[in-house]
Amino acid sequence: MENGIKRKITILSFDLSDNNLGRAHILGQALSDYYDVKIVGPALKGNVWKPLRNSHIPVVVVPYSKFPLLFFKLPSIIREIDGDIIYAVKPRFTSFGFGLFKKLFSKTPVILDIDDWEVGFYLRKGFLSRLSRFIHIFNPNGFFWTWMMQFFIGYADRITTVSTFLKNKYGGEIVIHGKDTDILNPDRFKGGDLKKQLGIEGKKIVMFLGTPREHKGVEDALKAVLMIKSADLLMVVVGANPDGDYEKRLKRLGGEKVMMMGPISFSEVPKYLMLADVVVVPQRQTPDTIGQIPSKILDAMAMARPVISTRVSDIPEILNDCGLLVNPDSPEELGKAIKWVIDNPEKATQLGLKAREKCIKHYSLATISKQLRHILGEVI
Repeated sequence: MENGIKRKITILSFDLSDNNLGRAHILGQALSDYYDVKIVGPALKGNVWKPLRNSHIPVVVVPYSKFPLLFFKLPSIIREIDGDIIYAVKPRFTSFGFGLFKKLFSKTPVILDIDDWEVGFYLRKGFLSRLSRFIHIFNPNGFFWTWMMQFFIGYADRITTVSTFLKNKYGGEIVIHGKDTDILNPDRFKGGDLKKQLGIEGKKIVMFLGTPREHKGVEDALKAVLMIKSADLLMVVVGANPDGDYEKRLKRLGGEKVMMMGPISFSEVPKYLMLADVVVVPQRQTPDTIGQIPSKILDAMAMARPVISTRVSDIPEILNDCGLLVNPDSPEELGKAIKWVIDNPEKATQLGLKAREKCIKHYSLATISKQLRHILGEVI
């Protein structure tokens, strides 16, 4: 801030209509008390991602087309990127690429945030599938351009990441997903009323919160629940697309033992987490997940929920002494951990309280805000 005027930061998200907007929003939250922040990007599905449509941080949708038409829209897109600093989330063409074009003409510094190994999303596919995706060069965010953007990462003025794997691969500084532990506070919410409203009173709830994907191991969690012979046990998936093929598969597998719920706003996350007796984040070990840190782990920790996750990426470090860890791709181990939580409610409660303490100390919004302000101060 200079002379009482906040400097502007434009955060670039490659697709405002999907869950990657969540990381951009976390960074925006951490900076909004000290900078004039807005989030800019295309909405490939036509609308802003539902959980953040009412964000207090301005979200601006810019035009989008496939190549070559996108090049003709670049001037209007670049005009919307008017920050003193550009913070691009993910090395994708419609975030980092837009930022580099702006830098080329204005010398505005660009910080790149890398929260996934983007190329890894394509590597778990077979050779022919990868090849067919690679030759689709007209898609700005397809395999070809995602691969090409790797060669431009060195043009970023600073790099932030979320995990040791990504830091070792790209350099930079780890900035974890910060959480507002004043809002995500279990003392402010009760789960009983919502349980009654949803018709699940008396149920023990195993919750997965987020967008269900195969690499997130939701199917492993459901299989684990089905192994436990308890009429009161119910898996609740919050954030599902009821028309999605994967969600339909989960419903066929789980039947009455699984409840599928659609996306909720970020403001509703605390009250839904209060439903959970245990939160499961059963990441599989794949190229998709090798560098990921699921943000929902931190949400659950802030709300003092017992968390079970897998030994993938830096998750063991985050949940050390305050959560339960199992091997990935192991419904049997996951089932034993879930049963332990259900059978030992007092010990599980203490584990959740320790998780909240750790979140406040190391992963709060205030903690990463201080870290980010130091990084931004180096490039201004």
